[in-house]
Amino acid sequence: MRVQGEKMNILCAIDDTPVDGRQKRPTRREIVRLTTAGVGLGLITGLCRQIRCAESNTPGRQGQRFDVAGREQEIIEEAYRLGHQYEKNYGGCSQCTLAALQDAIPFLAADKGLFRGASSLDGGATPTGLQNCGSFTGAGMAIGYLCGRRRNAKFEGSTKQSHKLIRKLYKQYEEHYGSVLCKDVREKAERDCPEVVGLAAKWTAQILLDEFSTRSADNADAPSALEDDEDREPP
Repeated sequence: MRVQGEKMNILCAIDDTPVDGRQKRPTRREIVRLTTAGVGLGLITGLCRQIRCAESNTPGRQGQRFDVAGREQEIIEEAYRLGHQYEKNYGGCSQCTLAALQDAIPFLAADKGLFRGASSLDGGATPTGLQNCGSFTGAGMAIGYLCGRRRNAKFEGSTKQSHKLIRKLYKQYEEHYGSVLCKDVREKAERDCPEVVGLAAKWTAQILLDEFSTRSADNADAPSALEDDEDREPP
């Protein structure tokens, strides 16, 4: 019965379902016990993959680069395609923008908790539409997850890089819609939310690849059209 209970806890953790109000990532020791108990190879493989993913997909750092094998343009196009498709099929601009970026960008972890946390942010998160467009907010969550501060006793790191990148995204919204507010974006886009989400994912993918891909490091001396006051610390 004890082994059966452990299997239930770990299965719930994989399925992203809280156990007794808490989520628990399976440890290697638990995996060994389950292996001894005769749990299927497919489950064990999945658990190992989950742990490897958690260990390898840590947030980025200033100056860190990722090799995407020259697939930058393909990744950008895929981000747009997925964003448009997800919003059309499921709705929820914040989650759909975030999911598109998670699925298109190989160095951005598909964190299910982060995705779930964006559940209430679509439509400006208000009935008025007078707050930030959910696609902008979802993109900001992806940016912050990749290069924001880390949660520990001292809140390690700086917000400088994440602010620099989201300001680049803000400029894209300003140029395209004149605003980042949900009401203004929808009006300018003629209520075509799938297109809004697709473009948000596309712009954000471009920004993240410019910042983190190894190829962009080779072109670091080239001027960027989006660079303006981006190194200034936020108030």
